[in-house]
Amino acid sequence: MNVQSALNAYKETNLTEVEDASPHKLIELTFKDLKKNLLIIRQKLNDNVKIGGLESAKAVAAFEILKSSLNFETGGEIAKNLEQIYNYSLNQLHLILKDEKEYELDTVISIIGSLVDAWSSISVNN
Repeated sequence: MNVQSALNAYKETNLTEVEDASPHKLIELTFKDLKKNLLIIRQKLNDNVKIGGLESAKAVAAFEILKSSLNFETGGEIAKNLEQIYNYSLNQLHLILKDEKEYELDTVISIIGSLVDAWSSISVNN
């Protein structure tokens, strides 16, 4: 799957929620959608159901969106660390999709869950 097809699949999301959202809210929605799709992949693996399809495309696209949103000038070390997290998670996802094995899926879900919580708490405080 290439990045463009992943981005096209990601656009299938609920557009009414994103039309008037701030950049901060868009990242929060991307995180939440990513977590939801990773959990769908986890459930499919648990149920021995073939993974792939829309949830996989959306998860890949979400990681690409998150990577492209990083600002290394103002984000400094935090942006670099996030890039490493996204790259690791995306590599794990590619392995999972290719081999239909768990690899480090639970670790990725845990990391993304922590980032969702952290990002959402920032949104509440602003």
